[in-house]
Amino acid sequence: MSDANDQKAGGAPFEGNERDRACSPHQGRRFRSATVRGLVAAAVFAVVAVGLALPTGTGTLSSMGWDAIAAVCPLGALESLFGAWAFVPRALIALAAIVLIVVIAGKAFCSWVCPIPHVQSLFKTKRRAREEAVERNVAADAALGRWRRGEKPARPKVAVDSRHAVLGGALLSTAVFGFPVFCLVCPVGLTFAAFILLWRFVQFNEPTWGLLAFPAIIVLEVAVLRKWCGRICPLGALLSLVSTFNRRFRPTVDSKACLRDAEGVGCKACAQACPELIDPYADLGNRPMTECVKCRSCADACPTRAITLPFRAARRAETGGSLASGASGESFGRAGERRDEAHNGRSTGGVRSGCSECAETGDESRSGAIDK
Repeated sequence: MSDANDQKAGGAPFEGNERDRACSPHQGRRFRSATVRGLVAAAVFAVVAVGLALPTGTGTLSSMGWDAIAAVCPLGALESLFGAWAFVPRALIALAAIVLIVVIAGKAFCSWVCPIPHVQSLFKTKRRAREEAVERNVAADAALGRWRRGEKPARPKVAVDSRHAVLGGALLSTAVFGFPVFCLVCPVGLTFAAFILLWRFVQFNEPTWGLLAFPAIIVLEVAVLRKWCGRICPLGALLSLVSTFNRRFRPTVDSKACLRDAEGVGCKACAQACPELIDPYADLGNRPMTECVKCRSCADACPTRAITLPFRAARRAETGGSLASGASGESFGRAGERRDEAHNGRSTGGVRSGCSECAETGDESRSGAIDK
């Protein structure tokens, strides 16, 4: 939204320091985080390529290892147990190791290792990007409203959605048919299978129908079923169950730097940037903090660099945070409205002012990041 449009809507454009704080979330930092995630995903494919070229037998994300040490995908390990109807020590050991990793790192696999988000980006249109930006903005508005009303997170200990139904169906079908049915359509496995087939086609001139069938299934899953990660993926469902116990590398807000705590400003930049529709500030988003994929989008979007993802987060009380000190979000919201009214010389609050600089660059995810 441009400055002119803001004025038509009854708001006031950002001025001086407010424009700088709202529109300088260090685009370079945000770009670097996305780039690092892409490089990590590319490194995984590089390891697979090295294993094919030498060969070292390291395998792929579906089944990997070195010499006598081997591990399989956690969903694949569960499916092997259900399909065999027997005690499989190696599968249990691999599953236990991955559970330990998820307890420490949460769902970091989804944003840092899994190739599917990067495959999805290849098919993302401008219209789809705008729709996702609107969805994030609506979720951020809802989270900010809950915070201003003084609400506190009230979630079940284990959040269950459509992904968990798919997970149950995958395990049940495996038990019935005796083999991992879902592995036939798993986009992660199919991505690496297509990569291996392409490698063998180039190296050994071995054409196969899989070179056409596998990419076609992947496109169907990630382009047509665009909500794959959030509504369908059983691997994500399994990781979300385990990440309920995750307390490391969670987004942590420095209350001394956060605009909400320090100045009572209704900033929603972090929630607006989160692809998982989480509210990093108070966990009042559409989805719980256990769904955090550690992508660092919130940290990169924060205009004051108030968000970090430490190994061990300090309690908000230690930094004077509003949540721990007992002050309600409503009181801070009113303080922000009074501050903005005094600043803009008007008697009504609650109007979101956008930024023409963000709008001109097409960054809708950050335009209107501060709700006055």
